[in-house]
Amino acid sequence: NYYHFKKDKTALEHAQLSLDKMIMGGIYDQIGGGLSRYATDKAWLIPHFEKMLYDNALFISTLSDAYKITKKSLYKETIEKTLTFIEREMTHPNGGFYSAQDADSEGIEGKYYVWSKSEVDNILGEDAGLFNRFYGVSEGGNWERNNILWRKLDYENFCDENNLAVDFFKNKMTSCREQLFKVRNQRIKPSLDDKMLLDWNALVVTAYAKA
Repeated sequence: NYYHFKKDKTALEHAQLSLDKMIMGGIYDQIGGGLSRYATDKAWLIPHFEKMLYDNALFISTLSDAYKITKKSLYKETIEKTLTFIEREMTHPNGGFYSAQDADSEGIEGKYYVWSKSEVDNILGEDAGLFNRFYGVSEGGNWERNNILWRKLDYENFCDENNLAVDFFKNKMTSCREQLFKVRNQRIKPSLDDKMLLDWNALVVTAYAKA
């Protein structure tokens, strides 16, 4: 908003830096979409894995404003991915939106979301090498010997560095994420806080309208 009224590019750059790092960081669910409640480190890598409805609603609204100004594909893709998460995980069949998903499953925080390198390798086969480089997957992991998926670079910059066609690479990563999502969907899911609060629902309706 400050950039819109004052044309101060520094303000816009500050806002974009934060948005970009959240979208590409571990605080954002790279496989299923949706923003976690907060990160515990300055790199936005290690989240508290609970997902709150209001955070995701405000995130979509902010990304919608950012996309109007920048037309940046990363923002449009994240809006769509986050709305898909809300539709799939947080929406009552008769209308209305649930409040939150827990951080824990099977009594362990983040268990539903993290991966070992061997799991990724077994699921993705010959595509695993490229996926692992893009999403920072390593043998030793980046959190408690497991991997929280994150991106150091956006699609365009990664493709520039690796001489890849952007459309080809995006399609490849979409296919890989879908395969991992199917496997993850067989895990025991975090519990759902299914109460529906009017104020948080209003934030989601606003987010949908802005999107």
